[in-house]
Amino acid sequence: MSERLRFSHRGAFARYTLVGTLAFCVDFSITLALATRWHYLIANTVGFIVANVLQFILVHRWVFRRSFERGSVARFYSGTLTISLLGIACSNAFVFIGVDLLSMPLIYAKPFSAVIVLFLNYSLRVAILYRPIRSE
Repeated sequence: MSERLRFSHRGAFARYTLVGTLAFCVDFSITLALATRWHYLIANTVGFIVANVLQFILVHRWVFRRSFERGSVARFYSGTLTISLLGIACSNAFVFIGVDLLSMPLIYAKPFSAVIVLFLNYSLRVAILYRPIRSE
């Protein structure tokens, strides 16, 4: 593997946060737009899924410095999707708690849940999928 594709934790969380911010903007925009017509939890789920695909591409290549080799993409995306399913469950739970139980507007509950899910997703991706590649 080329040196350019090697990953270390140095800078990865900052890059992950930047990609996460972009993905959140996509997610948040879609969620708010769809929530005017659909139930807010359905809108939240659709926004999360669309942003997740975008985030996977950027995280896989830019944050964790992995190539898009045929065999690895399916494995990494299936792992990412599994982690993301946990993420969407947590996101929906926090949005539900904020909106239905605490009477927060969606515009405040959604960002709150996104911050918590950011740390959860990053930790799980590093622990399970994107362990640093050791130089030989």
